[in-house]
Amino acid sequence: MRIGKCAVTVSVVIAMLLGGCAMETKEQAQARLGGGTGKTGEAAAAPQSEAGKLTAVQFYVPSEKENNLSVIDIPTGKVVGTVKLSEAPSTVVFASTMREAYVANMNSSTVSVINTQTLKVEKEIPVGPMPHGMVLSPDNKTLYVAAVADQFVYLVDTKERKEAGTIDLGTGAKTNYMSLFGEKLYISDHENNKVYVVNVKTKATVLTIPTGKTPRAVKVSDDGKKLFVPTAGEGALEVYNTDTGKLETKIAVAAGATDVVIADDGKSAIVTSMEGNAATFVDLAAAKATETITGLPGARHIAYNRQQTKAYVTLSGSDEVAVIDIATRKPAERIKVGATPHGIQIKALPGIGGSC
Repeated sequence: MRIGKCAVTVSVVIAMLLGGCAMETKEQAQARLGGGTGKTGEAAAAPQSEAGKLTAVQFYVPSEKENNLSVIDIPTGKVVGTVKLSEAPSTVVFASTMREAYVANMNSSTVSVINTQTLKVEKEIPVGPMPHGMVLSPDNKTLYVAAVADQFVYLVDTKERKEAGTIDLGTGAKTNYMSLFGEKLYISDHENNKVYVVNVKTKATVLTIPTGKTPRAVKVSDDGKKLFVPTAGEGALEVYNTDTGKLETKIAVAAGATDVVIADDGKSAIVTSMEGNAATFVDLAAAKATETITGLPGARHIAYNRQQTKAYVTLSGSDEVAVIDIATRKPAERIKVGATPHGIQIKALPGIGGSC
């Protein structure tokens, strides 16, 4: 009898956890958020507590000029919450529990720690000048922060919530965006046209990869064998061998290549181009661009939804997030957010909201 009760309890808990967007229609989600059937992108009438629901699948978008962060509910496409931040917030990362978010504030040289349930800033951590790109260690203990205005990567102890050391890349180096795979940290230097590869245990640079002009966001393949580097000055997506640092492929995309997302199967990618106001679909196997979507003002950063059926692009030139339908390769809608949106990151617990 006890076993039966336990089984029922477990079933109820699982059903509750899965009661996010995986089991609700768009209309049900709108009703849940109290947003009615208003236009996409209008602020919902839902309280902040609902926006902070742990199982909600959302995008967080920092807005540089408005000094805030917009919370987008994925099923409805509505902004359901905002968080006031310090000066010029740029990028955001989440702890694996999705209970904390970290936002780099460029002009205040700090990192904000956000409680994602209350949507409140719990701590502001001083780091180096103009913090920009960030990555979090898999154990959630160390946040690596690139500071655009100097040669260091700053290490933040997330438990103590304070700076806990630096990685020195050498005189004249500039840090921008980062990607972490295993013990290797990849850091782009947009001024010196390089990517530094650092062993995070020894804090030593183990490889320096010369790139094309103005490398921006960097991504590593799931198997760790390839490094993808959009180079703004080349209007290209460059692909490097991570063991040797040698260029394997250079694929022409729109001018001002900025960020890239790689499909789970490793066969395709999408590259945003801030100066080119575009997003380019790339066939990685054939090493060529297949289609370019134009008319995306200041297309900056990009993120997939969970099922990779849509891509979300921050438009710094129009204060919006563009939603691109992957099947049709066309913009499906636009969501109004704060002024000059910069980064974008998905908040989604593993196994929750799988259809979003």
